[in-house]
Amino acid sequence: MHMKRLLGRILCISAALLSAACSGKRKTVPEETERKPLKIAYIVTRLGDRAYCDSGEKGMEQLRQEGFDVTTYEFEEDSSRYPEQMEDVIRGNHNLILASSDFSGTVDQAALEHPDVNFVLVDARRDPQDLLANEAALYFAQNEGSYLIGALSAALTETNTVAIDVGMTVPVIRDFVSGYVNGVLDWNAANGTDVRVVMASVDSWNDPDGMKKICLDQVKNSHADIFYQVAGGSGNGLFEACAETGTWAIGVDSDQYEAFKESDPEKAAVILTSMVKEVGNSLIEIVHQIDEGQDIWKKTEVLGLRNKAVGYVNNELYRTHVPQRVRIAVEKAAEEVRSGRIQVKSYFDFKDEAEYLAYIQTAQ
Repeated sequence: MHMKRLLGRILCISAALLSAACSGKRKTVPEETERKPLKIAYIVTRLGDRAYCDSGEKGMEQLRQEGFDVTTYEFEEDSSRYPEQMEDVIRGNHNLILASSDFSGTVDQAALEHPDVNFVLVDARRDPQDLLANEAALYFAQNEGSYLIGALSAALTETNTVAIDVGMTVPVIRDFVSGYVNGVLDWNAANGTDVRVVMASVDSWNDPDGMKKICLDQVKNSHADIFYQVAGGSGNGLFEACAETGTWAIGVDSDQYEAFKESDPEKAAVILTSMVKEVGNSLIEIVHQIDEGQDIWKKTEVLGLRNKAVGYVNNELYRTHVPQRVRIAVEKAAEEVRSGRIQVKSYFDFKDEAEYLAYIQTAQ
């Protein structure tokens, strides 16, 4: 009898424990906190550049089609107003802000003051130790793509003078310049040529008239015949100058031949190729990572030729006007960069400004 009662008690206790376990009241195991839906702000200097900003906006359009809440903001060029404009954005209850490196200082301050908002700096090469817990950085190795454009320009020039003209001389743009000059110098060393580089800044992302004057002067006084623009909306003036003078232009960030092919075929006809950065696709990918709960914070992701995040346009115009031997040489250089056999100069690797400028001057 005692054994039967004992066995009965054991069965009752076991049943009670099983019932409690199945009831879902497991207070010792915390439930996963539900993530808030993303409300995204994409901040740019100006849409309509048919380059960097528009490339990112294509990514935003895709995210909107996927159901994400995305608002694009165009900030005025007056940098003194960036903090005020950023506060306006944050008051819109965005919890994820994507902003280019033009706004680095403003983003850092906003991230410090608003720890509940996450920020992704786009095109910013940042030491992860310098990032806050609610910041991440996405960096395109534009120096690698520009290296190929430099080699191509040096191979094609008939005057031994090529040009790289920029909108602003901010660090990310100097990285383009570093790679481009490296490509020209390496082509010279490998082929016994003496191609030199001229360069200028129009000090604006939206001054096509000023850029056109610069390029016309470089044709007349420096005899440049290949022009690489890294200037946002100002680059339209470079295309106009090349169309008027019968020189070649090289676009940036997106396929600018394709961008102008229907609306302005005269400009498109002089855009031999473009150094592309997959800004839109990369932003889509990072938003998906965040939405899935991946920990990207306080990290910098570097995207280059190896990731197919930068490269150049190989279209019919390019294949028609670039000799096969040059096309092969450029692709071989691309493979060597991808494999690491060629380490392209980067602005961010120079110890100081003086060392960077001294290197640039070797090509002038």
